[in-house]
Amino acid sequence: MALFLTRAVNDATNIAKLTNTLNSKIDSIKEETNRGFETPSYVFLGSEYDEMLRAIKGEDILTAQKWLLAVSFVIKSEEMRLEKGENISEDASAFFEGLISTLLDTLGAIEGKPSLIAGNMWFTLCEAIGMILKPNVATSVKCHKRMANRTFNFLLQIANNEHTEQLLLIVLAWMCSSRSFDVNREEDAVYINQLRRLQKSANDHTSKEATKLILINLQKVVKRDAKVLSDFIMEHVKLVTKELELGTNDKVDRALQMIDAIFNACKRCDSEIVLDLVPMWNMFEAIFHHLQELSVNTIKQAFVLLSRVAKWLGPDYILVNIQRIQKVFINIFNNPTELLMQYAIDIELSLRDMGEICTDFYLAMAPQLTKLIEQVNKEIDAMQFHNVHKLIGIIAQLDGSAVGHFVEALIFKLAALDKSHWSNTDLANSIVRLINKHLSVGCSMHAKALKIMLVFTQQLRDSIGHDRFADRTILLINEMLSSANESNVSTDYTLYTQELQNYLEAMGQKNAYQQHMDGSSHKESNDTRDNFRTKRDDVVDAIKKRLKSMRQPFKVDCSEGPYITQ
Repeated sequence: MALFLTRAVNDATNIAKLTNTLNSKIDSIKEETNRGFETPSYVFLGSEYDEMLRAIKGEDILTAQKWLLAVSFVIKSEEMRLEKGENISEDASAFFEGLISTLLDTLGAIEGKPSLIAGNMWFTLCEAIGMILKPNVATSVKCHKRMANRTFNFLLQIANNEHTEQLLLIVLAWMCSSRSFDVNREEDAVYINQLRRLQKSANDHTSKEATKLILINLQKVVKRDAKVLSDFIMEHVKLVTKELELGTNDKVDRALQMIDAIFNACKRCDSEIVLDLVPMWNMFEAIFHHLQELSVNTIKQAFVLLSRVAKWLGPDYILVNIQRIQKVFINIFNNPTELLMQYAIDIELSLRDMGEICTDFYLAMAPQLTKLIEQVNKEIDAMQFHNVHKLIGIIAQLDGSAVGHFVEALIFKLAALDKSHWSNTDLANSIVRLINKHLSVGCSMHAKALKIMLVFTQQLRDSIGHDRFADRTILLINEMLSSANESNVSTDYTLYTQELQNYLEAMGQKNAYQQHMDGSSHKESNDTRDNFRTKRDDVVDAIKKRLKSMRQPFKVDCSEGPYITQ
C-alpha cells in the first residue's frame, strides 16, 4: 500500500492528476466492498513513511501538498473500514502520532509567516485529530489522549483563526464527552474560557457547536451544584447589560444566543433554576432602548429570547412581572415608527406568544394599542399606506374584549376606504387577519357590525383572490350572524353601522353600474353622475362625523363601547 501511494505521489505532475488517481482508487475500494471483499488498510510505516514526513515539513510546496492529499486518502480509507465494522490498523497509533507531531511542529515554525501550504496542513491536522478521537478508534490508538492534550496546548499559544477554531472544537468536543469542567475549579478555567471563546466566534457553525458543548457540560455540572445554571444565566445577563452601557455591542448577540439556548434546554417545572428577574428585565429594557445602535440579528435574537423567557415563566409569573414586561414593551414602542417597522414581524410574534401564554396580557398593552391605532389613522389620513399592514399586524395581537371597540372602529374606518387600496395584497391580508382575530376573541356579536365585516371581507377576498383564510373568516361571520343578538344597541351606533353599510352597498352599486355602462353604447348623463356623487359624499361625511365622535380615551370597562357582546 505504501508503494502505491509513493508511486501515485511521484508520478503525479500536479494536484489535479493525483486527486483523480486517488478518487478512482476510492471508487474501486467501494466497489470491492460492495461485492463483499475486505477493505485493505493503507496505513503504512517504514522508509516511505519517513519520506512522507520529510516531504511535509520540507520546502518543496508541491510535494508537501501531494503527500498531505495522500494522508487524506489514508484517513478516508480507514473510515470506510470502520463503517464496515473492521478494526483500525495496528500501525495507526504510530502513523498518526508521527504525522500529528510533524504537522504541529511545522505549523508552529511557520506561525505568523506567509505560507502557501499552511491551510492544507490545518485541514489535514483536523482530519487526523478527528480520526484518532473517534470513540471506536481512541481505544486502539493509544496516543490519542497525548496528542489531544498536546494539540490543545499548542492552540493556546498561537493566534486565533478559523482553522484553530475548527481544531479546538474537535478537541473540546472529545474532552466534554469524557469529563466536565466546573467554573469553581481553577484548573478548569482554561477549558471553560476556550469554550466561551468558541461560542463567541463570528462563525455561526462554530458558535452553535460550542453552545451545544457548553450545555452538555452544564448538564453534567448541575447535578453536583444546582446553582450553576442560574449563575451562568445571570453572568451573561450582566455581560449584555455592561456591554450596552459601554457601547461595545459586538458580544451581545452571542451572549443572548447562549441565554436562549439554556432556557430552551430546560423547563421551569422540572429545573431548579432560581433567577433574580430584575437584572433580566433591566437587560431587555436596555436592549430595546438601544434599538438604533444594535444589529438586526441582535434585536431579532432579543425578541426570540423575550418569548423564550415568557414561556419559561408561564402565565402566573407573567402576571407577577406584568409591570416590568409592560415597561419592556413601552421601551420598544417608544422608538420611531420607521425603526419599529423593521422589526414588525418580530414584535407581532412576541406579542402573540405573550397573549397565548397569558390571555389577559393585552390589558397591560391597551395604551400602546390606542397609540398604534392613532398612528394608523394618521397614515390613512395622509394616504401613506406603506406601513399600515405592519401596524395592523401588531394591533391584531393586542385585540381583546376590553379594547375591542377601538379595533372595531379602526376596521370600520378601513372599510370606508376606496376599494382601489385593496390591490395591495399585504394590506388586504392584514385586515382579513385583523377581522378574524377580532371575531375570534369575542369582540363583536352585533348583527349590523357583522354584516359590515362580512361585506368588507368579501371585498377583500375578491381583491386577494383565492385565500383559505379569507374563506374561513367569511364562514365564521356567517355562523355568528345566524346566532347574533341585536338587542341593547344604542341608537348612535345603529345609525353609524347603517351609514357604513349604505356606503359599502353604494360602492357595490357603483361597480355594477360601471360594468353595465362598459357594455353599453349609451353615455352616462351628468345628472346621474351628480346624484351618485352627492349620495356617496353624504354617506362619507356621515361616516367621518361618526368616526370623529367615536374617538375616546381608553376604558377597561367597555360596556358603553361601540361594539356589543352577548
